[in-house]
Amino acid sequence: MHYTGGCFFTMEKFNIGYKRLGREEGQIYSIISKDFLLLNILAFLLGRASILNGLNPFGVAYFTTLMTKDKKNSILGLSILLGILTTNADKYRYMLILGLNFIVFRYIVKNIRFNTSKLAFLTGSITFFSGVLYLFLTEFYLYDLFMTSFESIIVFVFIYILSYSIPILTVKSNRKILSNEEVICIAIILAVSVLGLSDVIFFGYDLKNIVGIFIILVFAYNGGAAIGAAVGVTIGIITSMSTVDTPVIIGIYGFSGLLAGIFKDVGKVTSALGIVLSNSILTFYINGSTETLVQFEEIVIAFLIFILLPKSVSEYINKFISLKSDGFEIDKVYSERIKKLMLRQLENYSLAFSELAVTYSKIAEKEKVVEQKEITNIINNIANSICLNCNMKRSCWNNCFYSTYNALVDSITLVEAKGILDKNNVPDYLRKRCLRLEKLINIINSAYEIYKIDYKWNKKLFEMRQLVSEQFNGISQILRELSKEISSNIEFKRDVEDALYVAFDKEGIIIDKITVLENENGRFEIDIEKKKCFDREICERRIIPIVKKVIGREVVHKNRNCNKGNENGSCLIQLVEAQKYKVNTGVAKVSKDNYYISGDNYSFMDLDDNKYMLALSDGMGTGEKAAKESVATITLLEQLLGAGFNKNIAIKTINSVLMSKSLDEAFSTIDLSIVDLYSGKVEFIKIGAVPSFIKRTNGNVEVIHASSLPVGIVNEIAIDSKSVKLNSGDFIITMSDGVLDVDKNFIDKTNWMVELIKDINSRNPQVIADSILDKAIERNNNKIEDDMTVLVTKIWKRR
Repeated sequence: MHYTGGCFFTMEKFNIGYKRLGREEGQIYSIISKDFLLLNILAFLLGRASILNGLNPFGVAYFTTLMTKDKKNSILGLSILLGILTTNADKYRYMLILGLNFIVFRYIVKNIRFNTSKLAFLTGSITFFSGVLYLFLTEFYLYDLFMTSFESIIVFVFIYILSYSIPILTVKSNRKILSNEEVICIAIILAVSVLGLSDVIFFGYDLKNIVGIFIILVFAYNGGAAIGAAVGVTIGIITSMSTVDTPVIIGIYGFSGLLAGIFKDVGKVTSALGIVLSNSILTFYINGSTETLVQFEEIVIAFLIFILLPKSVSEYINKFISLKSDGFEIDKVYSERIKKLMLRQLENYSLAFSELAVTYSKIAEKEKVVEQKEITNIINNIANSICLNCNMKRSCWNNCFYSTYNALVDSITLVEAKGILDKNNVPDYLRKRCLRLEKLINIINSAYEIYKIDYKWNKKLFEMRQLVSEQFNGISQILRELSKEISSNIEFKRDVEDALYVAFDKEGIIIDKITVLENENGRFEIDIEKKKCFDREICERRIIPIVKKVIGREVVHKNRNCNKGNENGSCLIQLVEAQKYKVNTGVAKVSKDNYYISGDNYSFMDLDDNKYMLALSDGMGTGEKAAKESVATITLLEQLLGAGFNKNIAIKTINSVLMSKSLDEAFSTIDLSIVDLYSGKVEFIKIGAVPSFIKRTNGNVEVIHASSLPVGIVNEIAIDSKSVKLNSGDFIITMSDGVLDVDKNFIDKTNWMVELIKDINSRNPQVIADSILDKAIERNNNKIEDDMTVLVTKIWKRR
């Protein structure tokens, strides 16, 4: 790729600068390629670039930098020397400097690979030594020694500048984005090349000014005011080193780049008029006359070249100068307005769901009142059915109301206790007074059966309303948390995004979009969108190392599963800063009598906020029924906690679901551990679960006890938790009751398990899990009388 006007040109390494033609041996003809010709032109201009009346350090740096890339580039030294010969520099001095550099790099250190600092230091040292040697061979003053030192420093610095730009100029690549550093370094090289045009007059016009203004126009129009001003100042500083009007030319070029960049959105013509305007303003301000500091004709010539520049070339250059993230920047004021609108809307949604939760809660409270009135309703229905047309009605209900009422209440109590009411257990009061006793007994039994059915369904409806109320509360809480997250101090890091675009472009990785934000905890979250690939390891091998290098922090996938892409053919890679701690979980399990279905189920997964969930559920009994209950419990835990629900709400929801699942009993235990991978703290929540254990690095074992009933037994479930600080190398050991209860001889069943865990010397969680399960089965004479599951999680600090 190339840039018209001498700005950018990229080519293959010089080893293909000489194209070899012909297939048969002996028929090899060498011709000079166009790209190699451009490199020689640049070498000639850098050789001519002179500062402070006689110093030509740029060609020396250019020569050694390219020669160390490929020895065939040594021929560039002739172009550099030819450029030096056209100036008033000391020709013999630079012959000595170039010669010594050629000898050292071509023959003495030819097999050594140099990084930028070593190359700059060695070239600067050779330049200084050669200069001093030449001074001692001739007459010199102390000033000459000082200038030699200064020249060596310029060589040293310019090699660093070339280290950014040479890879672009000499390597064939698909680069589409340049960093700010690369753009500025390219601008410096171009400015030095323009300096090489000093004293070149074209039909009475200074070619240096024409090319300089043209370059400023190109950068300002494609890169904006900031880049335009920077390039203008750069060209002004460097070109002014060969003149005496230093402050003036710097001001003119810098101001010209600024105005040209400001007017770039209006069009090319207006952008060029910005240079005319800036030149006129500064001319009038500086000397108060109409004599311009840069000839108007020179500006017009540069403007015409700029106007005639094909649109395709301009767009091509724009891809390099304009960084990718510019296309995704949102106006700050507009973004704040959207943010406030979203916050207000989320707060309204949260309030609405909160009100719905209160409404359903009130309805549920009313249900309790209705439940207390059911006995009265049953008695009324019985009286209306059998007593309404009875001759004894006045005697029973008017004269002996309380006795009759209490006798019916006692009858209903007997039905509830005995299951049925008959002549043998009917209250004596009714047996002696009721004329329709047999019919009364039948009606009481029927009424109670209807009541039982209604009660069960009303209870289920009540539980479902409680569940809906809790769900609305949960949604309200999530919306409040989301509102807090949006209103929190989240900062999008545009500079990091730009750096990542450039880094990926250097490696030839095409990225569609990058978003980098810094959350309120000061940690980076990075979303990278690219075309879908079919290599699961590309993120680990290429993308993650690049991100680590750019941001200087460890990063990992937000989710452990690879996102292979979505329906629009793109893949979203979500990275977060690596936590301080890492975890690894080993699992060992066996079902009762080696049945293929187990009532124990487990899960371990990453949660948001850099937390890790470890869950084990034991369904009631064994087999398919127990499996369904534990699967439902674990699945709901994964979905609710994964969606951001509070752990208490998640557990209450699961309890309500199991309570309302069927008329039969359905319950399961929840053994939940949530590890904070930043602080190293673990929170244990045990609902009907057996104790867990923590094995410390020193071998001590701590016991974490349970306190709550399993979910699905009672409506109101008590949730207690315990937090423990873990150290690097500690183990969390969780198991089902089938493992802990195998030894029937122990009253405190944790004692034998503590001793067993202490005796296991392995540091591998899978080995520990297998050992515990094997020892438990062995302790029960190799009988498996219940489902058995062991989870062992190791935590250690990330290096």
